[in-house]
Order: sequence, then C-alpha cells, then structure tokens
Amino acid sequence: MKTLSEGEIRSLVSLLDERDPKNLDIVERQILDLGAPAIPFLEEFRVRCEPDVTARADALARQLHFRGLQDSFLALASARQTDLEEGAWLIARFGYPGLDAPAHKAWLDKLAGKIRRDCGPGTDAALVFQRLNSELFESLGFSGNEKHYYDPDNSYLNRVIETRRGIPVSLSVLYLLLARRLDLPVHGVATPGHFLVAARLGPGVSFLDAYGRGRLMSQLDVERMLARSGYDFRPELLEPAADRAVLIRMMRNLISIYQKSGRRERAEMLSSLVDIMLTGKLPRPAATDQ
Repeated sequence: MKTLSEGEIRSLVSLLDERDPKNLDIVERQILDLGAPAIPFLEEFRVRCEPDVTARADALARQLHFRGLQDSFLALASARQTDLEEGAWLIARFGYPGLDAPAHKAWLDKLAGKIRRDCGPGTDAALVFQRLNSELFESLGFSGNEKHYYDPDNSYLNRVIETRRGIPVSLSVLYLLLARRLDLPVHGVATPGHFLVAARLGPGVSFLDAYGRGRLMSQLDVERMLARSGYDFRPELLEPAADRAVLIRMMRNLISIYQKSGRRERAEMLSSLVDIMLTGKLPRPAATDQ
C-alpha cells in the first residue's frame, strides 16, 4: 500500500461511518494495512462519531495496538537475554496501551537513588537490603492486595506502583527491579502458588515475601508455606527463576484472571503473547475466505 498523507489517512478513517458492509470491510482492511500511523487519526475521529462508529474506531485502534505489542514481544523473545523490566512494561502495555513507561522507570530510578544516597557510598549490601525493605514496605506501604486479589491491575506494574498493591509475582518483580538498580544479590524464586525473592547476603540464603510486606523467611518457613498450600517441597523449587519464566508466569496469572471473569478474548490475546515468548514466532494469521 502506498504511503498516504495525513489528509488521505484522515479521509480514509472518516469512511468508517460507511453503512454498506462490503465497503466498510474494505475501509477497515485498508486502515489495518496502514498500521500504527493510523492510531492517532482513529483517536481523533472517534470523539465526533455516533456510538456505533466510535466502537468501530476503538476496535480498530485496539487491533493496531495489539499488533504493535506482538512485534515488541517478538523482539523481546528473540533477544539473547530476556529483559525482565522491558517485559514487565510490555505486559503493562497490554492493559494500558497509552502507558508512559519512561515516567514509571524514572520513579524506580528516583527511589533507588534515594536509597543509595541514604545509605552512603560503600555501605554493606545487607544494610542496603534493610533500607530497601524499610522504604518500600514501611515508608511507602507496598503490600499484597488481599481485598481484590483477582483484579487484573495487580499484574500491571504501572498500577502496582500507583496503588502500592499487587500479587506476589508483581510485587516481587518490582522489588527485583529496585534491587538490581542497587546491585543487590537477589533473584526470583518461582515457588508454586506464591512467588518469592531470595537474597544471598551472607553464608546462607534468606527469602523475602514481597506480598507480605517484606516478611523474611527461612527455607523451613518456605517449606511450611508450601505444605500449607498442598505442595511437596523439592530443592529445585528454590532455584533462581529465569526472567523469561517470570514474565510468562505473570502473563499466565492474567490469563487465569480473565478466564475466570468471562473475558475470554483478553485471555486468548494474552495466550498468543505467551506463545510468542515460548516459540519466538508470531502467530499465523487466521485464514480468510476468498
């Protein structure tokens, strides 16, 4: 398709009020062929339309946003090393296409910078660890969202930062992103049913429950937690979780939440993103009748 001017794109989008189904189908296909450049014109057009036409424009914008998200997930999956932070923002973009990720990254940088300044240069890692816990869980009050555990917002990092509530894996990811900025020796632990953070700050390993306001746990505590939830303990459960596996766990949590709430289309869209992370390939487009 040839490159269109802004005026031509605007004229094409205005044809979404077409009533003839065949003509409308042609218009929609041409808009989808334009890709992301059509999104601002769809957003501009929707504000002056009848409700049915607005819904049509919104549906096309969602499709275009999702195509762009698929491409971004493909780039993430194809990278030699998965970037946990980049992946967390991509997941957040699924829920919030207009996400201002740089602003939230700046918040993380600012908080880590404050903790580093408070500790001073050359501070022992164990003291930095304590300071991070105090700042995040006591001063800022981050904790698990027990009241609305199955709210999708608990899995979107931007909303976790804004509400200071989340689920074990999302709060653990937030903790890991801050700890990495502070060069702390921590990693994620994908224990079933309740994700944890592990820190090696001495001869042994301590476990931190970000959902439980930074509660510190021993290995025996972790074993008991698993037993209460009906899981048998195996030493390999405490091995460091790869960043790709952490992101997939976040996405599968969301898939389960959307399925339980009857939002099957959202669950299927997320499932296609998980497939990209697992295979490194875009899904095949659905066959169309000729």
